[in-house]
Amino acid sequence: MAENDKIDLLSLEIEKLRKIISDINISEKDHDSLEKALEESEEKYRDLIEALPLGVIELDREGIIESVNQSALDILGCSREDLLKKHFTAVEAIEEGNLRSYFKLFDYAVNGERKIPAEIVFTGADGSETYVETSYNLVKKGPRIANIQVLLEDITDSKKTRRELEYLRFHDQLTGLYNRAFMDQEIKRLDVSRKLPMSIILGDINGLKLVNDAFGNDEGDRLLCMIADIFRRSCRREDIIARYGEDEFIVLLPNTDAETVSGIGNRIMEMCKSISRDHFHFVMSLGKATKTGLETGFNEILTEARDLLYRNKLTGGKSVPGNAVTALVDSLMGRGYETKEHIKRIEKMADQIANALQLPKSQSDDLILLASLHDLGKVAIPDEILKEKEKLSREDWEIIRSYPEIGYNIARQSFKFSHIADYILSHHERWDGKGYPRQLKEEDIPLLSRIMAILDAYDVMRTGRFYKKTLSKKEAVRELRECSGSQFDPALVEAFIGIIGEDQ
Repeated sequence: MAENDKIDLLSLEIEKLRKIISDINISEKDHDSLEKALEESEEKYRDLIEALPLGVIELDREGIIESVNQSALDILGCSREDLLKKHFTAVEAIEEGNLRSYFKLFDYAVNGERKIPAEIVFTGADGSETYVETSYNLVKKGPRIANIQVLLEDITDSKKTRRELEYLRFHDQLTGLYNRAFMDQEIKRLDVSRKLPMSIILGDINGLKLVNDAFGNDEGDRLLCMIADIFRRSCRREDIIARYGEDEFIVLLPNTDAETVSGIGNRIMEMCKSISRDHFHFVMSLGKATKTGLETGFNEILTEARDLLYRNKLTGGKSVPGNAVTALVDSLMGRGYETKEHIKRIEKMADQIANALQLPKSQSDDLILLASLHDLGKVAIPDEILKEKEKLSREDWEIIRSYPEIGYNIARQSFKFSHIADYILSHHERWDGKGYPRQLKEEDIPLLSRIMAILDAYDVMRTGRFYKKTLSKKEAVRELRECSGSQFDPALVEAFIGIIGEDQ
C-alpha cells in the first residue's frame, strides 16, 4: 500500500471516531473508551507520519506549520523549532529551497486539486544540489479540508542515476563523445530545411590495430582519446561529434557549406599528422559531403562521404603498416635498447652464416631482414624495465618474455614483413623445448629462428647488457658449446664457430 493511502486510511479512522464522539449520546465510560481509542489512533497517525521516508509538513488553512516529520527536517536541513507554529512565508529554510511559491498553491488543493506535483532544487552551502519532488495530501475533518500536507521526497540519487543512464545511453564511455545511437537520432532530428546546408565528416583510423599490438590496448585507447580531442578542438561548438565505430568518427555540421567543412577537415588532418609523427604511427582518412536540398536523402550524403573516405584510405593509408614498422624500429634504436651497431653486427654475421650454409637467396635475404627486426617487440616494453637496473624481478622477466609475440603481431600486419613474423616469434625457442613462447623443440623451430638465437646470444655475450657481463671471444665460444644441444642447435653452433674462429 502506498504511503499516501496509509495516511488517508488512518485520517479516515480518526475522523470517524471524532464523529462518533460528537454525534452519539453515550455513557461517560463509553465516552472515555472512545476518547482513548481516538488518542491511540492519533498517536498511530503521528508515529506513521514520523516514520515515513517522505518528508511531511502539515499546514493549517492559514498557512501556519502545525507539524513536521524527521524526513522533512533532514531534507530541509533545519530543526523543528525553525518551522513549527510559523507561517510558511517566515521560514528561511523554505525560502532557500524555493518551496514558498509552491506552498502558495495550496489554495488549489483546498479547492479540490488532489495533487500538484513539482520538482524543487535545494542548493547547499557547498554548492551541492538536492532534488526534491513535492505533492499535496489533504487532511479532512468532516466535509471540510482542515489541513494541507506537503509531501517531500528526496530524489537526488534517482535523478543522478537517471542522468548517468541517459549519459551512458548516448555517449561513448572511452572518449566521452556521443555514440552511434545518439548520432543516428540527431541525423533524423536535424534533417530539416532550416539546417541546410548540412555537411558531414567521416574519419577512419588506419593503424589502430598496429598501435594496439605494439603498445597494448591501453595505448590504443589513449590514441582514440587523443583523436577525439582533436575532433573537439577542430570543430565548432554547434557541431555534433560521435564515435561511430571501433576506429571511426563522424561529425554532423548543421548550416555548413562545403568550403567551411573542407577547412575543418584540413584542421583535423594536420593535427592528426602531428600526433602520428610525434606519438603514434597511423593515418587518419576523411570523407566529406554536403547536403544542400531536402530532395537529397541523408543516406545519400552519408554514402558519398564513406565512398570518399575509402578512396582516401586506399591512396593515403596503404603504406601505413610497412612505414609504421620501420618507424617503430627507428623508435627502438632511438630509445637506446638496441643500437644500429648491434643490428649491423648481426646482419654481417647473418650474411656470413647464410653463405656458409649455402642458403637460397630468398632465405639469406629473410635472415638479414630478421636480423634487423628480431627485437621489434621491445618497443612495447616499458622504459623502466629495459633501462639499466641492478636486478630484474620475476614480473619484469615475464614482461620481457612477451616481446617476441608483440613483434610477431606487429610484423604480420605488414605485407612487407609478414613473411618473417613467425621467425620473430620463434627466435627465443630452445633446442630442448624449454624456450618460449611455444616451447618448440629441435627442428620444429624454424631454421632462421635457430640461427638468429645463436647470433643474438653471441653478440650479447660479446658486447654485454646491464643484466649480463661482457665475455671474451674464447669465453663466448665456450658458452655456446656448453649450451649446444640444450639451448642451441648443435650443428648450427659448430657451423657458426667455424665462421668466427676460436682464437682470442
